[in-house]
Amino acid sequence: MQSIVVGTDGSPSAEVAVRRAIEVAKGSGATVHLVTAYPDIPAYGERLGTSAKRDPINLREVAENLVARTSGEFASQGVEVETHAREGDPAHVIIEVAREEDADLIVVGARGLTGLQRFLLGSVSSKLSHHAPCSVMIVRES
Repeated sequence: MQSIVVGTDGSPSAEVAVRRAIEVAKGSGATVHLVTAYPDIPAYGERLGTSAKRDPINLREVAENLVARTSGEFASQGVEVETHAREGDPAHVIIEVAREEDADLIVVGARGLTGLQRFLLGSVSSKLSHHAPCSVMIVRES
């Protein structure tokens, strides 16, 4: 195994997938491609505290910070990691990176974030199991 793609959204399920990917990569010497996706919402804002004011949030920056923070877990274990934060549907972004990197395996959690955070577009793991160009490992929380 030379290339592993790991999808993360920062959820507890994704953290379990990251830990499993570390185990697999350490055993095989594979490079890990850590992937997260963010929606194209040009004017996303969030109320902070009790204020009626909505502060703008840069979702690309949030995604880039997530993969940068998570990549440290791989580096601390001696696993080579590359990060990918891209706009789009999470399943499509993961598949795109898997194709570009000629991945041998995709690792994802069984259940990620819900609601707006995951675009209300259905199960990422289900889409991957049907459309991925390689094997898919769906990791469940124990």
